[in-house]
Amino acid sequence: MISQLSSAAHFVRNNDWPTILAHVNSRDAHPLIQFIKYGICGLGAFITHQVIWLALSLWAFPSIDPEIPKEVRALNTTISNSIAVLFSTAVAYVTNILWVFKSGRHSRLVEIASFFGIGVISFGGGLLAGPYLIQMFGIDTRLAQVSMAVTSVLINFVCRKFFIFKH
Repeated sequence: MISQLSSAAHFVRNNDWPTILAHVNSRDAHPLIQFIKYGICGLGAFITHQVIWLALSLWAFPSIDPEIPKEVRALNTTISNSIAVLFSTAVAYVTNILWVFKSGRHSRLVEIASFFGIGVISFGGGLLAGPYLIQMFGIDTRLAQVSMAVTSVLINFVCRKFFIFKH
């Protein structure tokens, strides 16, 4: 890891801004830069997910109000998350394919199915943890939501980088 950081710092010191920006926008970017770009795309997907989840949790499947029984909050936040993940995964796929990873390891259909499949698996792990944390420990719904997001990000990056896209 230290050698990766040293290599990135060396590159920045020895190049001008146009060269650095061209490298950042390249899909062959340094692994650290690629992870940062993945994080930026992930932030867009995360915001998409949270906005949809919040809207659904406030108006369609109420789960924010602490007055709502925890069993209902857990079920409703699961429903809201299950809907939101479809939209956030679509945002993640489009931004990742345009800016972060190289397509072509698999056919487009297999690539999309794998991308969504891995997203559903990682989301599922985080999703199982959220209602469990709400029901068993009575934690705040928003804190359970953060735990789901962290779990998903870690699993998604590794699987997408090494199993779906070319590197």
